[in-house]
Amino acid sequence: MAKIIFFQPHPDDLELNCGHLIHYLATKSKNKHNIRIASITKGEYGLPGAQYDKFKGDFLAKVRTRELYNAQSIHGIPPENIYFFDYVDGLVEFNEEIIMKISQYLDIEKPDIVFAPEPIYTSYYHKDHINTGKAIFYCIQNKLIDFIPIIYFYSTLSPNYFFGFKKEDFSLIDRLLACHKTQFWLINYIKWTYRPKTRIAGAKLRGWKYAEKYRRVYLYKKNKKKNKPSIIVKMLSYWYSSMPFFRAKYPQDLLEMLKKQGRL
Repeated sequence: MAKIIFFQPHPDDLELNCGHLIHYLATKSKNKHNIRIASITKGEYGLPGAQYDKFKGDFLAKVRTRELYNAQSIHGIPPENIYFFDYVDGLVEFNEEIIMKISQYLDIEKPDIVFAPEPIYTSYYHKDHINTGKAIFYCIQNKLIDFIPIIYFYSTLSPNYFFGFKKEDFSLIDRLLACHKTQFWLINYIKWTYRPKTRIAGAKLRGWKYAEKYRRVYLYKKNKKKNKPSIIVKMLSYWYSSMPFFRAKYPQDLLEMLKKQGRL
């Protein structure tokens, strides 16, 4: 039995990236794995416009926490296996504090495998995602913990591992996404790309039409060549890095305060 931690910056990030793999590991695998979910924020500013400002903050955090619990219950993952770091949605920085908090959490949990958002060759250039992935990779690469777990990145442009699933399994993702009612404004926008992306990934895996894609990171010298991306991936990553980060939709008063503090 392996202990596996799936890190996510916000409560709905795993559904369109790792939903099939989590479900398999939690319910269908021959070995009963110990699955943990670690959410860096509670997504408390994840609503689109000023008309929703009255719901943002603590109220939305409670609602999205409940949505996450409901979604993970579909995998059979109980609330006690879900941990929140309590960083603020949209304000996840790559700094000493988050590195130490993540390293302490990893030292306590001692997972065999870690999944995290891709920080280098990412297909989703969101500040919280980039900095979450960077912090986790930094902890492991620099041996701030006394063991070395296997690490995979999701939402990557440079995949080297694919998890196949059947066409009828799209219904699982529909069920998971239906739990995140507050996020349908964004989910409905992103969802139309999901089937084509998984179809392209499926073409890389013999015997499967659809697949989720991941990048396994190789930390030992003899395997480090496997980390090298293609020229196209390098070009896309460079282009993405020149774009502004996706940002949370803060209420105007908080937005002004954050700007004065230089946090935006």
